[in-house]
Order: sequence, then structure tokens, then C-alpha cells
Amino acid sequence: MTRPDYIARGGDLVMAQPLALRGATMYSFLVPADLGALTRMVDAQLNAVTAASGTVYKPLLPMAAIVCAGIDQACSTTPPDAEKGWMGERDFGVWIPVIAGTMERGVWRPGRIAWYLPYVFVDNVAAMVTGREIFGFFKQTAALAMPATPRAPGMFSIDALVIRRFTPTSQAETLRLLTLTSAAPEVAPDGGWRDRAEAAEAVWDRIRQGFFEAARGLPITAWDLVKNLLADLTTGDVPMVFLKQFRDIEDPRKACYQAVVEAPAHLDRFYGGWFTHPHDVAILPCDSHPIAAECGLAGPTLRAELGFWCRMDFTMRAGKVIAEAT
Repeated sequence: MTRPDYIARGGDLVMAQPLALRGATMYSFLVPADLGALTRMVDAQLNAVTAASGTVYKPLLPMAAIVCAGIDQACSTTPPDAEKGWMGERDFGVWIPVIAGTMERGVWRPGRIAWYLPYVFVDNVAAMVTGREIFGFFKQTAALAMPATPRAPGMFSIDALVIRRFTPTSQAETLRLLTLTSAAPEVAPDGGWRDRAEAAEAVWDRIRQGFFEAARGLPITAWDLVKNLLADLTTGDVPMVFLKQFRDIEDPRKACYQAVVEAPAHLDRFYGGWFTHPHDVAILPCDSHPIAAECGLAGPTLRAELGFWCRMDFTMRAGKVIAEAT
């Protein structure tokens, strides 16, 4: 099918991909998650679209990552948008590691690893509309706070528009939805990895100890396969998977477009990183954002014993459609 040309208009905040993101400091706090809850979410939000085409996603580990990133500069690399300028961005969200497999004669065969982001919050509208319209990032705007550096004091927080309880008379309000507070005065202790290979080895070893060895019912059982795949991803493209959809204008129960798409985040340069101190996580229970229940977290308060930070440049590259609902 031949697609029409995109019609550019004044005031359009959607930046053409690929997108260069420079000076990104990313903090990842890993918490246990119920594999059954993750499976239900992946089935409802991804496999409902892809299963008919033979692609089936499964959660990789009983784990979720709460990721908080501050990005110094984000800009398009495609003319004419590449000549228009840049913006800073903060981007917080919940990341779920999944593995995409194929069904062959009734048997699921594992393939590539990807990350699915059921909740994403950004601090400017351009990042929101670009992420939603091009890739399918499920972004909403929020006030996001984070420490200035890994050695600085302070907490991470999300203040978002929420509805505590769904009733006909409930009014949406901006509330503190999530906080992460270090168990120490600063985010991270002294230390640093020499390169991304050393970082990958150290992080994956902690993940193996904390989330893999005691887990049951995982989609793949060979840790070496997981470790090698993840190490490969740190040297190049890190696939991300999205549910990209728009509600139909005639029938509110339908989508006028619905697809599962994948796009790689390509690591261009690694500047350094290290483990963080343990962080306490507090999530506001609310009907509009059932983060803990949907992602299988133990409750509204929990501790991330394992966390790490890294500083990097990366490019969000053009993606591809995995399956499109018709």
C-alpha cells in the first residue's frame, strides 16, 4: 500500500525520526514483579494484535524497571527538522523486558529480546506527541523531578494528572504519583565502569542473582542465552516494542489504527555509570494509573535493592510494523 506524504504544518511539534538524544543520564531501579500479571498485560496489549500473525510476546523475567532519564539535548536528524533546533527532556517510565517468539506447529520458539513500556511520563508536550504519534510511546506529560547528578541528594518524583477513584463526580487532579527515595544521602556511591562491556557484565550478573536463578516458569531457561543476547544489545540496537493506536472518530469502542511496532534505540556512546544505592518506591494507588496491579508489583510501597545509572548518547531509529490489526 502506498502511503500519502506527511503534510507539514506550522506549529507541528512532531519531530521526524530518527531522533538523536545526547547527554542522557538514565537511572534504572529494578523491582520484582509477578510473572502472571506481566503475562496478562502483554497478552492484552501486544498479543491481542500480533498473535494472529504468529508473533507472541512473553515477559522475560519476573521484573520491572522504573527508569528515570534526564536528556540534555533531543533533536531530529532528518532535514528539514534537523535544522530547527533541539530541546531538553525528562523521561520517566516503567520498562518490562519481553521476548518475542514465533508459534511453529503449536510450539512457541523464543527469538529477540525487547522492552515494553506500559507507563511513560515526559515533561514537555513535544516529546509526548512525537513519541505517541511516531512510535507509539504511551506518553503523558507530568512534572518530573530528579537529583542533579548521581552523587547529589534528592529524590525522583512524578506529579501527574490522575483520578483517584472512578465515579461520575470524580475530578482529575495533579498529584504525586510516584517517588523514589535513596536509602543513603545521595543516589549512588563512588565507582564507575570502564566501558559498556564491563557495565553489561556487572549488571547482568546482579540480575541473574536477583531475578533469574530463583524464578520459575520463565519462557527461556538458559541464562547464557539471556546474558549473551542482552550483552549484544548493549553494543548496538536495543529493540523496543509499542502498541500504537488511535481511537476511531465514529465508534469510540474501536481504533481507526492499531498496530504493534518495534523500533531500536541505538547506543552511540557510553560515558560511564555505576550501581545506585537501594531506593524506596512509593506509588499512589489510583484507578486511572493502576501501576502496581497492572505490572504485578508487590504493592504501593516497595524497595528497589538493585539499581544502576549510566550516561550515554543514543539515537531512536526508525522502526517497523510487526502486526497491524484490520
